Amino acid sequence: MRSELQRQNAVMMIGRAALLAALLVSGLVLGRLLKQPMLASDHFYLLTAAGFALTILYALLHPFWGRHPASASVQVACDILLITGFVQVTGGIDSPFSLLYFLPVIAASIMLGRAGAMSSATGAWLMYAFLVVLIVYGWLPDLPGLPAWDAAGPAAGVDLVALNKRVVYTLFSHFVGFFTVAHLSSYLSLKLKAAGDELQAGRAALAQVQALNKNIIDSITSGIVTTDPQGRITFMNHGAEAITGRRLEQSEGAPIAAFLGREEGFLTHVAARLDREKRFRFEVSLLRGDGGSVYLGFTSAVLKDQQGEPLGYIFSFQDLTDIKALEEEVRLKDRMAALGEMAAGMAHEIRNPLASMSGSVQILKKSLQPSGEEGELLDIVLRESRRLDGIIRDFLLFARPGRFHPMPHHLGPVLRESLTLLRNSDEFGPGHAIETDLQDEAVARVDANMMKQVFWNLAKNALKAMPTGGRLKVTVRREGAGTVLVSFADSGTGMSEADLRRAFQPFHSSFQEGTGLGLAVVFRIVQEHGGRIQVSSRPGRGTEVQVRLPAAGEAGQAAAPAAAGAAGSSW
Repeated sequence: MRSELQRQNAVMMIGRAALLAALLVSGLVLGRLLKQPMLASDHFYLLTAAGFALTILYALLHPFWGRHPASASVQVACDILLITGFVQVTGGIDSPFSLLYFLPVIAASIMLGRAGAMSSATGAWLMYAFLVVLIVYGWLPDLPGLPAWDAAGPAAGVDLVALNKRVVYTLFSHFVGFFTVAHLSSYLSLKLKAAGDELQAGRAALAQVQALNKNIIDSITSGIVTTDPQGRITFMNHGAEAITGRRLEQSEGAPIAAFLGREEGFLTHVAARLDREKRFRFEVSLLRGDGGSVYLGFTSAVLKDQQGEPLGYIFSFQDLTDIKALEEEVRLKDRMAALGEMAAGMAHEIRNPLASMSGSVQILKKSLQPSGEEGELLDIVLRESRRLDGIIRDFLLFARPGRFHPMPHHLGPVLRESLTLLRNSDEFGPGHAIETDLQDEAVARVDANMMKQVFWNLAKNALKAMPTGGRLKVTVRREGAGTVLVSFADSGTGMSEADLRRAFQPFHSSFQEGTGLGLAVVFRIVQEHGGRIQVSSRPGRGTEVQVRLPAAGEAGQAAAPAAAGAAGSSW
């Protein structure tokens, strides 16, 4: 990055080149066309050429020495010498070019400060005084082709008193002029530099504050969206982009109502509520940019400037999807616990007379040995009694899972055993395929027999969702330090939103022949183990059931049996 002094040196070179070009044009116009002898001399053009040569030399050396203070000092000194030459060839004490001395003095005050300005003023005055004395008193020979000065020296009978007075007056006036310009220009330069430093510091502080504010806003995990008074989106932070799956470039300028999927008069309703309240809170289900959906909790307020004038609206929001799922899970758990306590007693009371009725029918069938329609009716009674007994058994398992004994177990071998049984069951057809990804280090603290029931129910439901065949992927992996994830993902028919909301409710089944107790039993067993179960599905795109179980500690892992078989296989 170029330094400030380097930039000033470049400006000085450009200014010198422009001034020399102006002098050259003046010499050609006034000297050649208007016959001004002092501007038509060869020495004038030689000095102009020398100035251009020096400027070219400075430009070549600029990348290497332009940032050093010595470069400015050398340029100022050379300019004073060059101006002295112009003064000599254009009339000496009568030359109007003595005003050019002000330029290097001003340049020195800008680049070298007050000391440099005073030094350049001193050098300029000494060079001018030395030149005037040499010319006036005849110690400097006249240049060929230039008119001699009126005073030819003491021998010509010139009035020395008047001559001395004129010389003193000229030198004094230039002395005052040079040092006055040096003082004023250095003073103004210092003030300008101080103002520039202050402005630069202010810009740096402002940039730092802006960067800090931006970092704070972008670091907030909650979403922030601002709009103009008409409700058009003007800003989204990174949290909003991550939650909604939409980029600011795609949403900027879009109406907030369309962004949230609300009706057209939504902003009018928000404005009316904010007229009465400082904040307006609401919740909305939003379709993400990737096609998924999230449940968001919004807080809206009026966005104001420093004077309190409204600039638009600000909407801050959080992703409540997991919280809503937990609330639904808690409500479901409470309902199922109450239902289970009530139904357990009823199921027990029904099961006893059902067993008596079934036994009595069996005895009657053996003793009477009916045939025809009577025999078929007795077979129906026995078959339906057994089916009803199975339902009551599952219901009792749901209502009262019984005591379980959790121990550290590698879930891979447990799953392999369940999947082997599933492959040999009636539900497994020729079009079905099971893919596994089982980490041997996934050790959970569970009751193995109850987990087999969970895995069997989930895998069998997955096959039922693929009646004509499909792929079931079973995954087991360690999630963080305290959780083991077991996932069953099928490519079946999927579930509707209504089915998802009632998936774990007893006696609700997506299959025509189901009892609706399989997932309810799974839910209850997972809850008893301190785990969590989640279902995600879309119609026609399959279903994934995720079971998260508490992982066993290091000691438990050491005590767990070694896992058998490969970590992943495909049937």
